[in-house]
Amino acid sequence: MVEAALAGAGIAYVIDTDASRQLASGRLRTVLEDWCPSSDGLKLYYSGHRRVPPALRAVLDVARQLAFDDVEGL
Repeated sequence: MVEAALAGAGIAYVIDTDASRQLASGRLRTVLEDWCPSSDGLKLYYSGHRRVPPALRAVLDVARQLAFDDVEGL
């Protein structure tokens, strides 16, 4: 979607972190701000078991790293 907006295809409705670099550089700009709901981001819910299965641990680790990478890149 971001690439389509950059190519002039129209308005893209994306999570702001997906277009943060383009917004910061001015290549894209926010429109219809009053229409767009604000969001605190994605949330992951999982049971509070003491032992988290390895596959879930991997997902949580990747999600955490991606979240911190987005914050550092702003």
